[in-house]
Amino acid sequence: MISKVKYYFFYLEIALKDKDDPNIYGFINVSHISTKRLIEIFKIDIDKDPHILEGYFLTKSIYRKHKSYIKEEIGQVNLDVFEYCLRQYVSDNKKEIRKVYKLNVME
Repeated sequence: MISKVKYYFFYLEIALKDKDDPNIYGFINVSHISTKRLIEIFKIDIDKDPHILEGYFLTKSIYRKHKSYIKEEIGQVNLDVFEYCLRQYVSDNKKEIRKVYKLNVME
């Protein structure tokens, strides 16, 4: 039996903080950050969510605690206007993984 390879990648979904606008306007690929570090930053409880299927929001307290690391690895964020939610995506076909993030939200 041949086991299928799975490709895992993480995005920060970017949406306006406006409750009347549920659209996602951009994605920041954060797959270059180790899963262990993402678990630490977003306080992911692996016992409750072993497959990291929930979305995890970047809060102001998380941002303050990890500000220099986030600026270095992710870039500038604006928590007054946008909300950022960490999501994991999985595919068994490497060709299906598209660049679905934008370098600039206004792009």
